[in-house]
Amino acid sequence: MSSDPSEAQKIIYRQAFVRHCLVLLLRGYARLKPSELQDAEEPHITGEIVRSVRESLEANNTELWMEDFEILDDPPQNVAGKFGKHRPRIDIEFVRVRRGHRPRFHIEAKRLYRTGSINEYFGDEGLGMFVAGTYAAGENSAGMLGYVQTEDSQAWLGRLMSGFVSRANQLRACEPFRSAPDYQDIAAVQISSHERASRELGRIDIYHLLLAFL
Repeated sequence: MSSDPSEAQKIIYRQAFVRHCLVLLLRGYARLKPSELQDAEEPHITGEIVRSVRESLEANNTELWMEDFEILDDPPQNVAGKFGKHRPRIDIEFVRVRRGHRPRFHIEAKRLYRTGSINEYFGDEGLGMFVAGTYAAGENSAGMLGYVQTEDSQAWLGRLMSGFVSRANQLRACEPFRSAPDYQDIAAVQISSHERASRELGRIDIYHLLLAFL
């Protein structure tokens, strides 16, 4: 951790923000009936999660800390050289609404249900979008969701860990795929760290969370 108090404070604030985003995701997921979405496509599941989270945010008994949060479904991202409908779209975006810079937490989601799912999860249109700096270019952390639709989460976690090791160079990994102990009280969150393609963007930490739809 940096010795600069302001930098240390930024890290603490970011970690708290990420935790709140994950808590909101889990609350939204808890309101769904996962078995009804076992065969659903990713946009369908994501849409249901976002709808459910938004209902929590807009409920009459909303907790005070939730009042400054907004969740967006499939919002387009402003990327150099991409305009209009050609802009890439992140699956989920959390925004902390406040004056000045608004922190964002970008999440890409992939189904885990067939042999090629691991390639899709880590590929150029999955985690690779963060490594390339296409998504979350202005932030130092982001998220990956895995929608488990076959077997169980533990089996897919094992495949992801093995797949990460074999793709470490491709993913510009600077730390291993590992448990995130500061988040285990809310869910089995994993974390990986990557040096992005552009040195100016620096490193990004990716929080991985598997949700079962069985």
